[in-house]
Amino acid sequence: MDAEKDSPAPESSPPVLHPAVAPLSFLLGTWRGQGEGGFPTINSFSYGEELHFSHPPNKPVIGYTQKTWKLSSGEPMHAESGYWRPKPDGTIEVVIAQSNGLVEVQTLTN
Repeated sequence: MDAEKDSPAPESSPPVLHPAVAPLSFLLGTWRGQGEGGFPTINSFSYGEELHFSHPPNKPVIGYTQKTWKLSSGEPMHAESGYWRPKPDGTIEVVIAQSNGLVEVQTLTN
């Protein structure tokens, strides 16, 4: 049996945006910027930040990653990743795991 001849061709339909994700679709993509940070116990600092929002086809969820770095050296500062899950009642469940081991579970409401 020839697997190449006998196997069906994979479907090539375009990815489908899940209806639950549609109201948040403006977030999809990569966002970058710069900022200034400061706390009473340390010197102020400049940093770069990148957020990336992605959507697995046909799933009611948005994937999220975030990272920051020192502008002066490029040294990594912070990173986190997780999921944003819109619910039928209009709330959004957000689960984020930070690189320091902290996990956040939040419910966003209007």
